[in-house]
Amino acid sequence: MRYLTWIVTIPIAVVAVLFAISNRDTVVFTLWPTPFSLEAPLYLATLVALVVGFLAGGLIAWVNQGGNRRRARVQTDRVQQLERDLRDTRARLAAAEKRVAEMTTPVSGQPRTTGTMPVPAEAAPAAPTVH
Repeated sequence: MRYLTWIVTIPIAVVAVLFAISNRDTVVFTLWPTPFSLEAPLYLATLVALVVGFLAGGLIAWVNQGGNRRRARVQTDRVQQLERDLRDTRARLAAAEKRVAEMTTPVSGQPRTTGTMPVPAEAAPAAPTVH
């Protein structure tokens, strides 16, 4: 990206310098209803007008994008809130799972049976074999 910036900036600077060298004549600017007048080189007047236009366009674009920036800020805040909620919910879930595990483990350390007896291996029906 740095090289792209230089690739664009250097030709623009060269053109601006060539324009300034070629247009050194003096022009007079007057504001008609007032006696105000200003003498300046043509290149300076032109470059100042270009810079003012560039800044005005940037300001207009920035103001027009205000709604998008506000929307992005609101969505970022919402994502952060949801991430906090998710982190809190995961912490509560882990605590609840720990409490459930503590409630189902007796003091002796052996897990409690739920009242069903394990089926002996001999009593389990054998799967039919296919020949």
